[in-house]
Amino acid sequence: MTSLEWLLLLVPTAIYLFYRWSVATFDYFEKRGVPFVKPVPLLGGMWNFFSGKMHMVDAGSLGYEMFPDSRFSGFFAFRKPGYLIHDPELVKQITIKDFDHFADHTNVVPIEADPVLGRALFFTEGTRWKHGRSGLSPAFTGSKMRNMFALLSNYTEGAMGRLVDDARRDGGLELEMRDLFQKLGNDVTTSLSFGVEIDSVHNPNNEFMRRGKELIATDGIQGLKFLLLTVLPKSFFRTLRIRIFPKEATDFYVDVISKTIKQREEHNIVRPDFIHLLMQGRKNELKIDQADDQLKSAGFSTVEEHLQSSTENSQYSDLDITASAASFFFGGLETTTTVICFALYEMSQNPNVKQKLQAEIDQVKEQLSTTDSKLSYEVLQNMKYLDMVVSETLRRWAPLGLTNRACTKPYTIEDNNGTKVSIQVGDLIQIPIQSIHRDHRFYPDPYKFDPERFSEENKANINRSAFLPFGSGPRNCIGSRLALMQTKCFLYYTLANFELELCPKTDVPIKLNKRSVSLDTLSGFWFRMVPRGEMKK
Repeated sequence: MTSLEWLLLLVPTAIYLFYRWSVATFDYFEKRGVPFVKPVPLLGGMWNFFSGKMHMVDAGSLGYEMFPDSRFSGFFAFRKPGYLIHDPELVKQITIKDFDHFADHTNVVPIEADPVLGRALFFTEGTRWKHGRSGLSPAFTGSKMRNMFALLSNYTEGAMGRLVDDARRDGGLELEMRDLFQKLGNDVTTSLSFGVEIDSVHNPNNEFMRRGKELIATDGIQGLKFLLLTVLPKSFFRTLRIRIFPKEATDFYVDVISKTIKQREEHNIVRPDFIHLLMQGRKNELKIDQADDQLKSAGFSTVEEHLQSSTENSQYSDLDITASAASFFFGGLETTTTVICFALYEMSQNPNVKQKLQAEIDQVKEQLSTTDSKLSYEVLQNMKYLDMVVSETLRRWAPLGLTNRACTKPYTIEDNNGTKVSIQVGDLIQIPIQSIHRDHRFYPDPYKFDPERFSEENKANINRSAFLPFGSGPRNCIGSRLALMQTKCFLYYTLANFELELCPKTDVPIKLNKRSVSLDTLSGFWFRMVPRGEMKK
């Protein structure tokens, strides 16, 4: 045979063998009698996302809508089969009661590949995660949030004051809210995490802002890496030394943290921020305070701590502290910005909600003025309607619409029709938070933005197993109190200082960016900001 004839024979054979390999796992659920979403060769259930037809969360949750009578369904993340858990009670059982069978996330980052992200709590596993979680828990109690609140409140009040001056000078401001609150959030998180004060609104090119954008990027190559963490073995990233965070960004933060720690130790500087708490943890001085019992609740969305806190024998290196600070910078900034933007958008579409929240804020502002007091952590937590608005935003627009677990011990689940399946070590579990939050069985008229669901009279009717904005069980979000505090503080000072109006750039209804791994819009959240009490120009 000639070379051309060999080529004509080998190419189709190679294509056929590749195709057979790409679909070799696709009979997995059919053999087990589990309903599943029909996969596409090689891409599995990811085709709808990569083709731009669906947001990643919608593509990953299709089985929830297709098989409403099932407790779970099957899906394929590329070639890898996984189980989508529909039943909130089964979610509770997996994440809490039988947690030891699903103790890890699937997104594990090897330290050898990424020395910073690999030390971040969300991306660790096993004993490293358990030790880190119990050691960090005392840093996120109510008393620690209260101690940090003065830094947060003073910055936010000052930043809004500067924006008011800008608006008065320019006759109002037309701004994109995600960009604005990323800048404000960057500054606050930089202050609370790194002890550095900046003003990114008026100096947007500062290095903290530039490096922060690199950390929180969830699109492009970095977004793809986060996606692949779910389906590829950690050995893949370890062997190829694939970093998730850019090296230049993490090197910058490691340098800042190391210098900050050195300066504080040499000059006995004490500042009630995250660095100080982790330095206390390194000395085994980070403890649960008596006040934490009174400050346990941060609103309806508060998550429960399931592990006993302990900082005994904590050996936090500067790199460990940097990893913790960077991970909360990454997670907290994206979460709070998303919730604030969608809350403002929903209030623009529901004037009655905006009026009620505005009245509560004005009442608190008047009371503080009468007593010549400043906004405190306790006052913020007592704002019931503000908490209702934030809770409903977290329900309607959960920043993390899907979360996952990896099976760590064999486990059996049973469907409503009696079908039992055995889940093996390493198998993937996904929990469709967004779908559960938008299910009419748990929330009547689920696409209506209605904070009254969380009123004192109505909140007892909510199935707490079906409200998962910060996850569930021991691996829930450790920084939820910080995220709630920052979100409420930003909303308070924004509405205390400004009237927000829709402008021509505002998309109504909102159009989601289906190419983004996170919850984002195509055109942003544009509003015109006019100082309260002034004539609109």
